[in-house]
Amino acid sequence: MKHALNNPYITRNFNPNNWMSDIPIIDSLSLAELVLPGAHNAGVDKKASYTALGISHWAACQNNSFYYQLTHGARALDLRLEYAVGGDGVGTFWFQHNGFRSSRSLESLIMSVIRFLDENPDEFIILDFHQLNPGNQRFDYKEFNRLLLTHLGNRLIPSTHVFLTLGQLKQASHARRVMVAAENHTELDSTYFCEYIEHEWSGIGTASVSELNVHITKVMKFPPGGSLPWSLSATSYNVAEGPVNIREHLDRWFDPALSDWVLNSNIINADFFETSNLVRHCRTANLIKANNH
Repeated sequence: MKHALNNPYITRNFNPNNWMSDIPIIDSLSLAELVLPGAHNAGVDKKASYTALGISHWAACQNNSFYYQLTHGARALDLRLEYAVGGDGVGTFWFQHNGFRSSRSLESLIMSVIRFLDENPDEFIILDFHQLNPGNQRFDYKEFNRLLLTHLGNRLIPSTHVFLTLGQLKQASHARRVMVAAENHTELDSTYFCEYIEHEWSGIGTASVSELNVHITKVMKFPPGGSLPWSLSATSYNVAEGPVNIREHLDRWFDPALSDWVLNSNIINADFFETSNLVRHCRTANLIKANNH
């Protein structure tokens, strides 16, 4: 279905670093009502180093670091952590993909989020901790909780506020712009940790483009609703090449001028997202939704 909107914001150029605050009309929408560009496996990128040589092309799902992803428009980061204690006895939370550990740590994520929000104070970010795995040690939920609350506590949206619109969230606080979600655990502070974000995934680890298309078509017949965010996995993987850049398909599938898929989505979780028009399509979809709200 083709959507037309007589709005000068649609056609004008925009900066991906502040695309949300640049269109205040979307303040009428909640995080679950928005359409957000997502960075799949955000902690494993081509600029990171890895524990084993020659595996980056199998592991890396993004082109560059967290800060790069945020400044290029991603607003939901899909995060998979493991906890490991080094030979010096110091424990560190590292990002990983199917056991391939990258050099990106939880500390690097925290610093990137702080830097980005200092520069773009009215952008909203979802930190979707989709996997919390043991590395060579039991996952330290208590330390994970402490690190996030110590360094990002004043920026975290209370879990009871995630249902509010962006405008209401801005009225409630000048600084709280980060929603954090993870599996339920007694050592994670439910004041800030929101419910686990469900991923609509094909279940096929090596999904081809045609298999992915079948999966998304099925999801879009009855897309999830409700007041909490959900994530659509729009990724393809090849055993020989690793994560596949499917930008031409993302551009076509999620073009609001061609279909309703983008309007029926919440988080679109993609690899190498910024090489496509995904951010532009999400921005346009949010303008259409806010206009119809």
